[in-house]
Amino acid sequence: MISPNSVMRRIFYLGPHPDDIVFSCAGSVLADVQSGADVTMVSVFVSGEQADLRRAEDERAAGALGCKYLSLDLFEAPDRPEIHGSLGLFMPYGPAHLGITSEVVERLRWHISPPALVIAPLGVGGHIDHRIVHEAARSLCFLQELSLAYFEDLPYSLAGYALARRLAALETPLPTLPGTGRASPSVEIAAYRDYLRRLPLMRSWPPGLRALGCHLAARTVYAADSQGQRPGPRPVLRPQLHTVNLTSPARLMALRAYESQWPQFGDSPEALLARFADYGRSLGEPLPADQTYERRFYDDSVGPAKDQSAKP
Repeated sequence: MISPNSVMRRIFYLGPHPDDIVFSCAGSVLADVQSGADVTMVSVFVSGEQADLRRAEDERAAGALGCKYLSLDLFEAPDRPEIHGSLGLFMPYGPAHLGITSEVVERLRWHISPPALVIAPLGVGGHIDHRIVHEAARSLCFLQELSLAYFEDLPYSLAGYALARRLAALETPLPTLPGTGRASPSVEIAAYRDYLRRLPLMRSWPPGLRALGCHLAARTVYAADSQGQRPGPRPVLRPQLHTVNLTSPARLMALRAYESQWPQFGDSPEALLARFADYGRSLGEPLPADQTYERRFYDDSVGPAKDQSAKP
C-alpha cells in the first residue's frame, strides 16, 4: 500500500474536460507543485468549435499553477455517435463506452509510466465523460501498477446527495463521512433540481421551461448515478482530507483563466471559489478563513505490486 503522505515525484491529474481539474482540486495541484513534484494536468476530451479556446484556457491555468499541460484531444460526448441529445450526456456507463475507454487508456499509456500517482475524477454527477475517465484511470493503473486516487468532481458535488449516490454505486465500504447521507428518491431528485435552478446558466430560461428542464435533468442524473458498480474488482477507497491554501493568487488566476466556463456556474470567479471553499470546509474540522479542504479517495485495489521478498 502506498501512503498518501509519501512523496510521489510524478503526478498526473486527469480531467475529462478543460476546467474540471481547476474547479475540483486546484489547491491540491498547487500544493503538489510547491512540494517539488513533477505535476502534469491532462485534459482528455477537447473537441468542437471551442476546442482551441478551451485548450488556451487550460494552458493559462496550468501556467498559473506552475504545472505541465497535456491535451489528448479526443471527442467530447456531444461529438460521439453513442450520445443522443443534451440529456444523453448523463447516462450509465455501459458497453457503448468500452471503445472510447480503451482509446483513452492507450493514449494515456503513451505519456504515463510507473512510478507515478494518477489522480482521476470520482465520477460524481453522472456525466458520461467523467465516468469514462474514471474507468480508464482504473484500467491504466491496473495494467501499469500505478498508484491511483480520485478527486471529488466539482461543481457536481455541490448538489445535495450527489457524492453519496456515487459512493453507493461504487459498492465499496467506507466510514461515515460528511456529505454522504442518503434520502428518498424524490428528495434527492429535488435537491439536484434545486442545485441546477440556481446556476447562472439556467437564469436566461423562462421560468416554466427552466423548472421543467431542471426536473428532467435531475431525474436523468439520478438514474445515471444509481447504476451499480460494473463487473470487476471493487474499488477499495481510503478517503483523506488535504488542507489547501485559499490566499495564493495562482489559485484565483487559474479559475479566472476559464472565461468560457466559470460564468455558467458563478457570478464571478471569486464567488465560485468561495462556494468551492465553503464546500471543502464542510468536510472536516473547522479551519482558518484562509484554508479549506480538498478530499481525495485513494484506491487500494490497484497500485504497485507488494514486495514479495519481504515475506519470510
